Amino acid sequence: MKKAINLLMLLLLYVVAASAQKYDVKCLRGDSVAVYDVVETIRSEDTYYSKGEKLVFYLHDGDQVEGVDKFYDKGVIDTGGSIGYAVIQKDGKKYCTLSENLVFSKDNPEGVEDKVLTKSDEVAHTIQGRIFNSIIPYIIIALLFLGVMVLNILATRSKKIRSIAVMAIPACIMVGTLLEIWAYSVLGTNCFWWCDKNRYGFFGSLLRIIPFGLIVFYQVMSIKFYEPVILGEAFDSDVQDGISVKPALISMLAALPVVIVSALIFEFLGLSGWVESLLILVSLLLALGIGVFLSLKRNIELMKSKKLGILLTLFTIVYILGCIVAVWGLIVVIFKLIIQILIVGGIICFVLYAMPEPKGGGGGNVTYRTVYYDEDNKAHDSAYACDKANEEIAKREAGKHN
Repeated sequence: MKKAINLLMLLLLYVVAASAQKYDVKCLRGDSVAVYDVVETIRSEDTYYSKGEKLVFYLHDGDQVEGVDKFYDKGVIDTGGSIGYAVIQKDGKKYCTLSENLVFSKDNPEGVEDKVLTKSDEVAHTIQGRIFNSIIPYIIIALLFLGVMVLNILATRSKKIRSIAVMAIPACIMVGTLLEIWAYSVLGTNCFWWCDKNRYGFFGSLLRIIPFGLIVFYQVMSIKFYEPVILGEAFDSDVQDGISVKPALISMLAALPVVIVSALIFEFLGLSGWVESLLILVSLLLALGIGVFLSLKRNIELMKSKKLGILLTLFTIVYILGCIVAVWGLIVVIFKLIIQILIVGGIICFVLYAMPEPKGGGGGNVTYRTVYYDEDNKAHDSAYACDKANEEIAKREAGKHN
């Protein structure tokens, strides 16, 4: 009997331990995080959560909360990098806060499994995650491209600065680009957190997106602005071919579709194992190799040096990768910002212009007019016309009687 009671107690303790999940607050930015009310909806015995509008209180670094569940604020359309919210419980009531500001507490008993945090939440608290969740790397990137802009302008006015800019411009572009690629490889689209409307609202994110868009535009155009610097004042872009970018760009953009199509074809042919993997790898190398080789060949001819042509092509590849990351990030943040407005605007336009006009009495913008009927029951627009018609009718009737 005593053994049975002890076993029951252990079982109860295990159930309690398995259900109680403790999380420590570790703010990614600042020293406090906002906590909102949560909307709880039950459908077919499943519970769904969504963020409420009311800010209830703040949590601070070192606070501990109990985690209940997790949900994502995807908006109207999920464009990637959706904001994750943790459902927490305090004093028997449920609230929600950004899950990225929580870490699984060491105070949890052994055997308790984390059911709130995801891989991206955990990555956010690594050394790399903390670096790219701070504003410093993005300020460095902006300053690097600002430096490129200044060097491009000064290089056209001074031969001494031009000799420095020939090496300094690609160095700045490559460092900035590598930082962008590094940030994206660590956080994905979450690396654009600093202009996310879910964190900073519509106008707050808009004020960040405008300079971001200008920097991305300059980044894309920077290689064209660099051509007169590296090729000299005699370079004429209208007549001469500049740095070869397009072949490598096309190959890099086509690589993923080629791999997908190749995999489907090999699967259809019944190939599998190392043979399929090898053929897919060959397809990828061919897709990348053709365009890169053409760019390399043209850059060697342009620079009249094999060594300089290779270096220029390597720089071009890094430049292309950085442009892809930057442009994609800009598309994502703009899409997140305006998609809801566009959809709501489209619905309003549809209601106003696509629906049929109201017919019959009552409601809407219906215009009414008074109609006057004479003795012959004919309609007239005015009382005067009706009276004149009645006079004519009276004369006609009098003539009949005479």
